[in-house]
Amino acid sequence: MRFTLIGHSCIHVETAAGTILVDPWLSGSCYWRSWWHYPPTEVAPEVRSPDVVYLTHHHFDHFHYPSMRTLDRKARILIPRFGVDVMEGEVRSLGFGRVAELPHGEVTDLGHGVRVASYQYGIDDSAFVIADGDTVLVDLNDCKIRGHALADIIETFGHPTFAMKAHSFAQSYPLGYTADDPGELNLVRRDTLLDDFLSAMRVVQPRYAIPFGSMVGFLHPESFHVNAHLVTPFDVRDHVEASGGFPRGEVVPMIPGEAWSTDGGFEHLDRDWYSDRDTNLRRLAAEVRPKIDAALAEEAGRHLLWGDFEAYMRRFVASFPPLVGSRLIPRPVCFEIPSDTATPYWSVSVPDKVIRRSATPPANAADLITVPEAILADAIRDDILGVVHGGMRIHTHLASGGAPSDLAFWGMVAVCELGYLPSPWTRALVPGGPVLNRRMVSVGWRRRHEILDIVKALLGRGSALERISKGFGADTTSTRAA
Repeated sequence: MRFTLIGHSCIHVETAAGTILVDPWLSGSCYWRSWWHYPPTEVAPEVRSPDVVYLTHHHFDHFHYPSMRTLDRKARILIPRFGVDVMEGEVRSLGFGRVAELPHGEVTDLGHGVRVASYQYGIDDSAFVIADGDTVLVDLNDCKIRGHALADIIETFGHPTFAMKAHSFAQSYPLGYTADDPGELNLVRRDTLLDDFLSAMRVVQPRYAIPFGSMVGFLHPESFHVNAHLVTPFDVRDHVEASGGFPRGEVVPMIPGEAWSTDGGFEHLDRDWYSDRDTNLRRLAAEVRPKIDAALAEEAGRHLLWGDFEAYMRRFVASFPPLVGSRLIPRPVCFEIPSDTATPYWSVSVPDKVIRRSATPPANAADLITVPEAILADAIRDDILGVVHGGMRIHTHLASGGAPSDLAFWGMVAVCELGYLPSPWTRALVPGGPVLNRRMVSVGWRRRHEILDIVKALLGRGSALERISKGFGADTTSTRAA
């Protein structure tokens, strides 16, 4: 085996069965010119002609349409088999004819001793394993897999040679937030992310742990402030070493362009991108500023229409089974829309299914969200509002006690947009609803260990906010993986 780190969450793996390209975001930006590669990446021509491509999930920094359009259409595309079947159609719409879903935990033989497997977790994420002879690479990327589900990987493949995992912020909470109660901004901190990386490695116990899936720079003026808070691969290494490490292995930071091979070991580059990161980022931001300015000029001429907002949110509030929405999102969520000078506060109340606009925010609003209107218009039109939260061009102010409703709102928007709501699971709970379909039952059975862990967490002690926090930095210990 030989693998090259292309950038962010993308690796190019050369195996006895051919080449495998994982999560190809190869160039350009993501999320309305907010996310860019850092350190910068260079892509060799052969990377665009892989034998196999694996996409871990829908997010644009993993499933990047412009990059996918540059790939050889003869590639075989492997995708996770989620409870909904949206992803296959998206891939085929780009002109790829050989698309296959990988069921959770099922090992696929690519020939010549090469095996791969997908381990899905949550509504829309997956880990990917590549085994080539005695070399095993576990790509956790930003999948928050833990508990029994994580231990399943070790039971099948043993302790791997490599484990790659994300280690920094990928959502606007808490970096794009202020709050009446500052304590509500402590749900996720730098230490949360560092400890989560270490906890996972203490379960997986690879020979080499590679900080991975967080190599971005925020070069847009509206998100540049995020850079100061990012966790670097070297921060991860230092934290793991200071915390006593993990059995069997060590942390090895890698940057884009660096590689490892069975014959030659690690191939590092003589370039330091992190000692003076701020200077490097400002230089890169200046280089791409003409593209950002052009995008800003285009955005300035577009506004969000009330009719579009209202129609989207009515579908959203109508998607919940009885009593569920009011328990998850008990307080109104409020957006500030400057172009509506008379009634700039557009709010969504899930319990009473009311969408309204007013001259002042609702008295019991959980939050006040500010996003450029062109971004909201795009996102609502294309059913991708859920990714706006991770785009970082957003600011949210939390009212006291507002964090649970705010975070649940963004989570449930993603659930609905992916097609889980309304779904056979939920429509079966209302009069006239259908029975559960075979796909959902099959996926649920394969992922029963994950479901049991989630049920235990939901039934656990603590406030709603404390239970939510377990999804960001879980205890991944398991006797099964010792």
